[in-house]
Amino acid sequence: MSEYLGSGPAWSPSGRTATRPSSALGAAFLGGVTAAGLGLGALTVAVLLLWVAAPYPDTSLSRALHLAADLWLLAHGGGLVRDVPHSAVPAPVALTPLLLAVLPVWLLHRAARHTLATADDPGPAAGPTAPRTLLGALLTGYLLVAGAALGYASVGRLAADPLSALLYVPGTAVTTMAVTTWRVLGHGGAALLPEGVRRVLARVPRRLRTALGGNRLAAARRAAGAGLVALLVGGALLTLVGLAVHGGRVRHDLLTLAPDWASRATVLLLCLLLLPNAAVWGAAYGLGPGFTLGAGSAIGPLGASAHPPVPRLPLLGGVPEVGPGTPLTWAVAVLPVAAGIWLARSVARMATDSGSADGPWSKSWPAPWPWRRTAGVAAFAALLCGVGAAVLAGLAGGALGHGALAAFGPSGWRTGLAAAAWTALTGVPGALALRSWQLRRARGAAPADGVEATTDGEAATGGEATTDGETTKDRKAPAEGKPAAEGKETADGEETADGEAAADGKAAAAAAPGG
Repeated sequence: MSEYLGSGPAWSPSGRTATRPSSALGAAFLGGVTAAGLGLGALTVAVLLLWVAAPYPDTSLSRALHLAADLWLLAHGGGLVRDVPHSAVPAPVALTPLLLAVLPVWLLHRAARHTLATADDPGPAAGPTAPRTLLGALLTGYLLVAGAALGYASVGRLAADPLSALLYVPGTAVTTMAVTTWRVLGHGGAALLPEGVRRVLARVPRRLRTALGGNRLAAARRAAGAGLVALLVGGALLTLVGLAVHGGRVRHDLLTLAPDWASRATVLLLCLLLLPNAAVWGAAYGLGPGFTLGAGSAIGPLGASAHPPVPRLPLLGGVPEVGPGTPLTWAVAVLPVAAGIWLARSVARMATDSGSADGPWSKSWPAPWPWRRTAGVAAFAALLCGVGAAVLAGLAGGALGHGALAAFGPSGWRTGLAAAAWTALTGVPGALALRSWQLRRARGAAPADGVEATTDGEAATGGEATTDGETTKDRKAPAEGKPAAEGKETADGEETADGEAAADGKAAAAAAPGG
């Protein structure tokens, strides 16, 4: 009987039922299954709604469900293959809609954050509810659903590429959980790395780790994010301007590709999912390298070369005409210049006002920063901006077939190199110039503020206000009947009588008998 009585729920000192290791592992595993199921279910509902509205009776329910599984795997970066008439080799489809990828990444982020909130503190003693164990259970549940979806979607006219899915789906899941762990645990997340990785990191010279991490990395990451957002916003504006200029061609492509309203809704939804890709393409165009539409073609501000026929997607209707560049296309150079200025503005604000900034540099890097530190952070931010642009450019493109359409979109390394060069060229001198201007402006405003503070201090105390904010009372005031007021207030706020210091209690000793 005692063994059954002892198997009841464990109670914590706060009175709540303590979470058992087995239930914590089960909750983490169920969290992974739920995250995968919600993403797959959301796409299934959307595809079924479009299938019901479609006027084509030859499309079966199984094909609609198959398409939903294909799209879910494509959202992780996995490629698809489609059967091509009169060809024995299926054509690859490796262009991932970036907006579609937000769904599984967001669900995984929420699941990982909830799992880490219920885990023990990371440390060398890895117990059954350690973060590494719980994240492993979460990943197992997620990949279990992904494996079932891959088995269902690996056959058909439009099928998932097994090798690509086995590479990108776990990679996306592990990367998302790693970023979430870093955001939640900070430097404590390094304890979750394998022992071999930690030994390798420990061999890195301390000076290099200091230069590439800590406050410098945090400040550069913030400035690089500002520059990258400016590039993407500018790329989106270029895309919208291109669609507006070629509005007739865009409308013709939409009506040709989708003759009925249900098909038009599907095409417009696809264009919406590809809009972030188009923003990255526009940013690559503004940076100079541009993008390719297959067969070695190049579309950039200096000119557009001939390219093979592309799918009649309305979003591609804004592509510039074939021919040399014009002063209007050359004017897009304002985009990287604006991104560099925005990066410089972010660095200059931190360099001159870091004491009030919400960042880890505010305590150990008091304002103002030296000019060398300002230039170094701006250069580091330009490098990070280039890395981010390269990653986004690599994700925004892909293959849409064999041969001429094997390469489709911007080049990752060219785009990243151009982004780093442009933002460094304008960001480093811009940060130094803005820092000097803001410091000169602050010095010019300091005397006026000091005079106002002195005037206010005299009005409030009836005496003088010193430069350190300490006040001295009028010596005539004690003569009006206020005893012991003819004193002096020390820097520590201790008051003495007759102007003598009493920091260690000497006044009390002198007043005692025999003192």
